[in-house]
Amino acid sequence: SLRTVLSMAVTTMGKHRPCLDPGSPNRAQISFLDVSRAYFNAKTDPSEPCYVEPPAEEGDDGKHCGLLLRHMYGTRPAADGWQEEYSTMLIQELGFLQGGSSPNLFHHPQRKIVTSVHGDDFTSTGASHQLDWLESEVAKRYEITIGPRMGPGSHDGKEATVLNRVVRWITTA
Repeated sequence: SLRTVLSMAVTTMGKHRPCLDPGSPNRAQISFLDVSRAYFNAKTDPSEPCYVEPPAEEGDDGKHCGLLLRHMYGTRPAADGWQEEYSTMLIQELGFLQGGSSPNLFHHPQRKIVTSVHGDDFTSTGASHQLDWLESEVAKRYEITIGPRMGPGSHDGKEATVLNRVVRWITTA
C-alpha cells in the first residue's frame, strides 16, 4: 500500500491526475505522520480482558495483577486494537473509505487523499491544502510527529525515510 500511495502522488495516467505544477497551491504532495505511543490510544475490549503483572519494583510478591483499559505494547491484542482505533477514526470521523484488498489503505473521495497506514506510520498523498486538513484532524486525536512534506514545489521536501526506506522526490526534465 505504501507503493500505491507513492505511485499515486506522481502518476498522471487514466482519470487520476495529480497537479505537479511546482507553483500551484493545489500541487500534489506526500505527507508522513508518525503517531506517538499508538497502541496506548486504543481501548481494550471489555469482553476480552487483558491482565498484566505489576513490575517487581511494586513489591506485591505476585499477589496482584492489573486490568488494562488501553492496549500496551507487547500484548497479543494490541495491534488489532490499534488497527480498529485508527480505522474507526479515518472512516467514521473523517469520511475515508477503506480498501477492499488492502485494509490498511484508505481513500477520501471528496478530498482526493489516499493514505496508507503501517503500524503507527501514516503516508498520504493529495493536494497540499487537503494534507494540511488531514494532519490537523489526526493531531486533534493523537500526538503526532510530522515528517517532511515532499512535493514538486521549491520549498517542498525532497527526501524522507519511511519504514526504513529512503524516498526521494526527483524532478526530471
